[in-house]
Amino acid sequence: MATATTISPAVQNALDQISETHYTMEDDGSLLPQTSDRGIIATMLDLLQVEPGQRVLEIGTGSGYSTALLSRLVGETGSVISVDIDPALTGRAGRRLRADGRTNVTLHATDGTTTGGGQVDRVIAWTSPERIPGAWTRHAAPGAIVVTPVQVTDLAKTVLVVRCRRGAQDPTLTTDRLLRAGFVEATPYVLDQWLVPPRDVDALVHDEDGRPRWLSATWLRNGGGDTGRRLLRQLRTDGRQAGGPLDRGEDPAGFYAFLLATRPDALTTAALGDPLWRIGASTPTGIALITPSDAERQTAAGDDSAIDLLAAWAAQWRTQGSPGLDRLSAVLHHVGDGWTVRLTPATGAHA
Repeated sequence: MATATTISPAVQNALDQISETHYTMEDDGSLLPQTSDRGIIATMLDLLQVEPGQRVLEIGTGSGYSTALLSRLVGETGSVISVDIDPALTGRAGRRLRADGRTNVTLHATDGTTTGGGQVDRVIAWTSPERIPGAWTRHAAPGAIVVTPVQVTDLAKTVLVVRCRRGAQDPTLTTDRLLRAGFVEATPYVLDQWLVPPRDVDALVHDEDGRPRWLSATWLRNGGGDTGRRLLRQLRTDGRQAGGPLDRGEDPAGFYAFLLATRPDALTTAALGDPLWRIGASTPTGIALITPSDAERQTAAGDDSAIDLLAAWAAQWRTQGSPGLDRLSAVLHHVGDGWTVRLTPATGAHA
């Protein structure tokens, strides 16, 4: 499955014409917290393939910068419906958009996961739902494209961006693109903090400075909360640095993607008092964590059981040719009122 894209002339022209700072900077010179990376915005807009005259539904207005770019892409004959759960953000974005002369945009303060927006040609989201909401596909025109971050396991912070297409005859979705990018979780309420995910956290403690440390692991969900909290405290008091599981020159992003596809029920995700989140392995007696960008070092506590697990997974990854995101496929399952997204290796079988 393809994972990268080049920036089209239309998207590049919109980037050149729209002032990012007008939307993302506060009057005091600070950056609005609900601001996505410009490069990720450009890449996702390119995946969306917006054409003049189309009707676009945007989930997550945020600063209004991406909304303005969409306004430019659809042109005077098109329209953008942008929704955000936070009325303060839609109010702020509305003022900035009006000052910029963006008259083809309608803003709503509501839960984007339940919003259809009438029939639309394109849907793009800047917030991560657990599954692709059925409301989006029901209102998508035949052949519509949906680009959204979505959770790809049952663990916190395991998010990838997917591009989906609605069928020409029915609302069935198919996927053809994957992109690694992280976004805040979609919730039916306004988030007031970003250090603890709003879902799938299975153990949580706070250090003496009040900073939260959390773990997400499916094996903790059957009465293992006390064990998870003990592991978190061990990381704080007895944590150590160890080498591996990858060697210098190996691709940590590829290893991370491989684990999402082959070990979704065995992985652990965590954060240790800061915004940097980690992945790895945990057992009742040990834990070992790496970051998605650095797998030459790991933070561990307890015995070596989790370190050994990570080493075994790395060996399996090498045996299969060290695959990355470009050798994974997204599989959609219609569940309830929506579509879950899970990953599978495009070649090979996991042991």
